[in-house]
Amino acid sequence: MPDLRKKLKDKLKSVVNRLSGEYSAVAPETIEPYERPGKPVDDAEVKVIRANLNRPKNRGET
Repeated sequence: MPDLRKKLKDKLKSVVNRLSGEYSAVAPETIEPYERPGKPVDDAEVKVIRANLNRPKNRGET
């Protein structure tokens, strides 16, 4: 039983240390925007599609 308690205590300590900011990396000085590979899409080329859902009219009578 003491081994189980020690294991749980050690596991809890490691999780708390991992989630605390003590061991976190320092934030970068400059902000670098994320660049996605490929060619950007122009708004004129985008097509918006709307789906029509055929739902039952009488929900309570099924």
